[in-house]
Amino acid sequence: MIQVKVDNILIDVKSDLSVEKYQKIQKNPIKYNDPSEVLSLYLDLPVDELKDLPKDEVKFIENFITEQIVLNDKQNVSLTFEHNGILYGLENDWGNIKWGQWVDMEIFSQPDKINDNIHILMSLLYRPVVKQKGVKYTIEPYKSSEVIKRSEIMKSVPVKYWFGCSTFFLLISHQLVENTRNSLEVKMRLNQILKPILKILPPFLRPKLLRDFTSN
Repeated sequence: MIQVKVDNILIDVKSDLSVEKYQKIQKNPIKYNDPSEVLSLYLDLPVDELKDLPKDEVKFIENFITEQIVLNDKQNVSLTFEHNGILYGLENDWGNIKWGQWVDMEIFSQPDKINDNIHILMSLLYRPVVKQKGVKYTIEPYKSSEVIKRSEIMKSVPVKYWFGCSTFFLLISHQLVENTRNSLEVKMRLNQILKPILKILPPFLRPKLLRDFTSN
């Protein structure tokens, strides 16, 4: 963050755009095509007040913001980050992901709603770290009831963390959907094959056959 003094007014210029402000820009791209509206949103100052500021000062702030946005857009995946004194860690146990978490991710990552739900997806992906040793860490267990409450906090998190993990997340979620679909197709096919066989077997052999096929 930098501070700029203009006409005895000290303006804080944060280096990072928050998730909430980024969502506002995405919701109304025509309005925020105007640089003065972007500056107004970024600095929490009315457009009228911006117009009264010296041109050189405004240009300096605008260049600083543009530079930070470009850097943030190239952000790598952050496994952990600290926000308001709490350390958050990215989901790192995809092999044991909870059913509710998978369902929530699929619901909130629909292509036409993903920008509106960035704060919720961040809440699904990042949870408070409860134990850390070097680069290894353990995060709080997934609880669906905590997602919405934590998502309000994620609105003020720098959007650069979303830029960093979004591609990774979309690849993971796509793979989970494909794996689940394939698993269901296999089960349906097995069911079609087993039905006629089960009819001709003695009752005491039916459960064993089902267990063996399920294990395999």
